[in-house]
Amino acid sequence: MTRPPDQRRDLDDRRNARIRKMREERQGGARPRRPLQPVVLLAWFAGIIALLGVIIVIGFFAFAPQLMAWVDQHPGSIEHGVVQTFVRWYEPEALADNPKSDDGSRISVTVQDGASDADIADLLFDRGLIQSRLAFEWAVIQAGRKGTLQAGTYDLSPSLKPSEIVAALRQEAGPEVKVTIQEGWRLEEVVGYLRSTKLTMNVDDFVDLVENPPADLIRDYGFLADLRKGRTLEGYLYPDTYRLDANWDARTVLDVFLKTFDERLTNRIRHGIEKQGLTIDEAVTLASIVEREAVLDKERPLIAGVYLNRIQNPDGGGGTGGLLNADPTLQYALATNANRDASVADWGSIDWWQPLQTGGGDVQLPNRLSRFQTYLNPGLPPSPIASPRAASLAAVAKPATDRGYYYFVAACPGGKRDGSHYFAQTLPQQNANIDRARSECP
Repeated sequence: MTRPPDQRRDLDDRRNARIRKMREERQGGARPRRPLQPVVLLAWFAGIIALLGVIIVIGFFAFAPQLMAWVDQHPGSIEHGVVQTFVRWYEPEALADNPKSDDGSRISVTVQDGASDADIADLLFDRGLIQSRLAFEWAVIQAGRKGTLQAGTYDLSPSLKPSEIVAALRQEAGPEVKVTIQEGWRLEEVVGYLRSTKLTMNVDDFVDLVENPPADLIRDYGFLADLRKGRTLEGYLYPDTYRLDANWDARTVLDVFLKTFDERLTNRIRHGIEKQGLTIDEAVTLASIVEREAVLDKERPLIAGVYLNRIQNPDGGGGTGGLLNADPTLQYALATNANRDASVADWGSIDWWQPLQTGGGDVQLPNRLSRFQTYLNPGLPPSPIASPRAASLAAVAKPATDRGYYYFVAACPGGKRDGSHYFAQTLPQQNANIDRARSECP
């Protein structure tokens, strides 16, 4: 039996055939797509990268000040290469080895045991000695001295470069400093002057050594053998021009002064002092008075002769009683008493040799300084009053005692003070010389 045709299936087949044909025609007639070109792709990526670079650079510049501020607050970070690169690019002057100022004043700082480089940087910055903690840390690194700075007390100046401060804190060789100690300066004047130099030694340490010389220092220098217990080294800081290392400590600097004194105290001077019946300390004491009185070198032996004649022959010259009548000893004692409470920092600004305001015999001194009253107490004062030069020491070693002079007074030839003196053997001659000098310079 034959099955009749399914009309619905024929319709579906024909519809599907038409759809397949339309798809084939559509696909066959469509324009083929072009592949994406490599150049276009590279350009696209380059644009993206450039945009990101711009964004990063803008962001970095915006963030750089904050980053630099962080480095300033953490100066130790400068040891890392990436930080060094950043600082050199962004703010290279922050690493410059420049002093904070040209102010030569000295500031004492004490570096404690165990202090880190950062602790020391903070100390120096807080005391106004450096303008940048970062520059100091960089100077430490450049010198290869991380963690090696030494504890101690130092006198530093804002005029020192960070690298010079690093050298000082290591007590390494520093720059040469020219120092000139003037003849006739007393101890306080020497110290006041040293404070104005670029020496980094602690001045208080120097003062302590001079005022309380240790036993080993006394033993090192034979000329100090006669120094009484409790005596300072007044008179022994030899006046001369020195070239010192800026970073020498107080003991080394003092040794230089004392060694120079030893060299200037020649065998001839030593023998002459012994011949006069004086100890070296007595000779230095007398030479210090001669130094303050004499202006002309040719008069030093004459002035030394006057004083030695008075000491050795108190009945001569009309009876001097062994009184030196030396105004400089009174000036020394008056200034010592008036400034007994002055700090070491003030010593350089004090006038230590003010003229007497009354006659020498009327000057009143406290008991502890009474022996400097040479108008009332015979013989030498208890210690030197200043630092004498070799010429004054030589004058004491070979005084012109044979002239028989017991008196002298400042002259004023032609109405002008030229440093010369009139000398006399007797009191009447002295009074005549006084009248003469007053007539020349009313």
